[in-house]
Amino acid sequence: MAVAGAASGGVEPGTQQYQQQQRRRQRPQFGDRVQAGQQLARGLGEYADGTAVVVSVGRGGAVVAAAVAAALGRGVPHLHYRVEAIPCAQLPRLSLGSVAGDGSVRIDAMVAGSLGVDAGAPDAATMRAIRAIDRRLRRAQDAFCRAPPGARELDGRTVIVVDDGIEAGDTMREAVLHLRHCFAPRQVVVAAPVCLADARKHLRRHADAVVDVVSPLSVGSVAQWYAGGAQPTPAEQRVLARLFAGPQRCQPWAPEARVAPSPPGTPRASPHPGPQ
Repeated sequence: MAVAGAASGGVEPGTQQYQQQQRRRQRPQFGDRVQAGQQLARGLGEYADGTAVVVSVGRGGAVVAAAVAAALGRGVPHLHYRVEAIPCAQLPRLSLGSVAGDGSVRIDAMVAGSLGVDAGAPDAATMRAIRAIDRRLRRAQDAFCRAPPGARELDGRTVIVVDDGIEAGDTMREAVLHLRHCFAPRQVVVAAPVCLADARKHLRRHADAVVDVVSPLSVGSVAQWYAGGAQPTPAEQRVLARLFAGPQRCQPWAPEARVAPSPPGTPRASPHPGPQ
């Protein structure tokens, strides 16, 4: 009985006070993703060092990132960079690498080697998967109002990679690995309003820092942490309409990166023919 009471913060399970406490814990943490971004920015002030750029990796994350960039002050750009893992049928818990919305490809040399795959010349099935991901990501990337970031925007900078929530952390991990592989950032900071505690621990192995507002033991669905759930609120819709305004209205960035496979520890890549 004493153990149960201690686990409940001293409140006896089954009592009205305990039920009220549980209802409070189940309430959404954030009114919307704009508010969540403003709260997140309070923990990112030390990284607004004059070199910071904010990079979102999803639509929900773009709303949060826009609020973060605005809160960190003028001169902090908000960029958008979609990254997706290349599935590995033989090892479902791993990925063979990643593809980004600028057409760049990263092949994990260690995983490829363990499978007997030539990292410099993937087989036909892998190339089909890469091309399918490339087409999908380019459509998503092209909807954003700015061109994909390049070396000029990212090399030597503090790159703050933002999403609206992190559950398993797979998407964020692939984004961090891809950014480190294709570019030479000064440091990479992962930021999300809500980040599962286990994912936080795992991402610290790949990023220089992980910043969040809440880090629960269990996330459930990211949407449950927002009052509007998965449905964008009017404020979020206004931000999305501004950010995803259709075809890019700025000068497209001509990607240097058709990225070659990377040996472990290699931060950059030589040209790669990429998906055609």
